[in-house]
Amino acid sequence: MLTKRIIPCLDVKDGRTVKGINFESLRDAGNPVELGYRYSQEGADELVYLDISATQEARKAFTELIREVAATCSIPFTVGGGINSIQDVDKLLLAGADKVTVNSAAVKDPELIDNLSKEFGSQCIVVAIDARLQHEEWVVHTHGGRKATDKELFSWAMEVQSRGAGEIMFTSMNHDLPSRRWRICMNPSISL
Repeated sequence: MLTKRIIPCLDVKDGRTVKGINFESLRDAGNPVELGYRYSQEGADELVYLDISATQEARKAFTELIREVAATCSIPFTVGGGINSIQDVDKLLLAGADKVTVNSAAVKDPELIDNLSKEFGSQCIVVAIDARLQHEEWVVHTHGGRKATDKELFSWAMEVQSRGAGEIMFTSMNHDLPSRRWRICMNPSISL
């Protein structure tokens, strides 16, 4: 039987946790370090920090924030946003992250998943997939859901698994609410 885990996902923009729908109409929700600490004290199993504007703004993820989170939280956490190289992942893991999540860069260059899983192990590589149901087909989107791709959700999920992703974090853009992200842990004995 599958065990349920509580994994809050904090969307971060300009150093602040934000709430919105489809990354629009954002409102401030507080300090990400303080919120992470509170979630860890209240029994969360893990945390996810997504820098939702890093890819759109063509900048790297927030390493200093990750150091602060690592110093205050005692539970594992995943970091995503603007990650597109082995060096990016190395910096974030050295800053204290337990896992990283890639999305837009992996769609642009799927071999990135292969390279990251070979370098760091699949257990710390999460591939985020944002998809929107369009004309009865789930279309994968990048750049925070702003750009449609030619990829279909289920075939892309199978590909990222075969390339070494340890987990998939799926967001349905049609139903995007703060509580509508799903994490799927990959197990080679289970097919999608």
